[in-house]
Amino acid sequence: MRKLFLFLMYLIVCNSIHAQKIVKDETDEFTGNRITETNYISFSDGFTCALHKVNNTILLKTTYNCGDKVYSMEKGADLMLKLENDSIITLNNEEDAVAEYWSLNLGKTFIEHFNLKTRYIIPDEVYTLLKTHKIRTVRFYTTDGYITENVSEKRAKKILKLFSLLK
Repeated sequence: MRKLFLFLMYLIVCNSIHAQKIVKDETDEFTGNRITETNYISFSDGFTCALHKVNNTILLKTTYNCGDKVYSMEKGADLMLKLENDSIITLNNEEDAVAEYWSLNLGKTFIEHFNLKTRYIIPDEVYTLLKTHKIRTVRFYTTDGYITENVSEKRAKKILKLFSLLK
């Protein structure tokens, strides 16, 4: 139990220390595509996001920790972002997705859960809004209904910095 506690504290400290950054910035040698990726940061506990840019197309990649539930999401399902100015942005999932099993063995401690990974294209005009306005609430739709997560002020500031890394 002590090892689990120390490991979780390590993750929390590392997450707060590491700033938003570009983790990949290269040109693919086969396609000539310019690829840029950021690290993952949290919308809320268990709900993370990163940006992935190929040439001029920007994708928002998300991962939701489903715990012991298996969620699925259809292509075209909505991700809704409520901004600090009360405007609502709606993005559509790019492909069908089903939560995947994930596990981690830490000595005598075994952690397991399901992750739902999704991708959304961000149009230029929406990207401009996301670079200038903090996200307050996130809602996404699964085949079982919707899940709403509030975004803390601290995380909203980090997400705003993340969006300022590209373009």
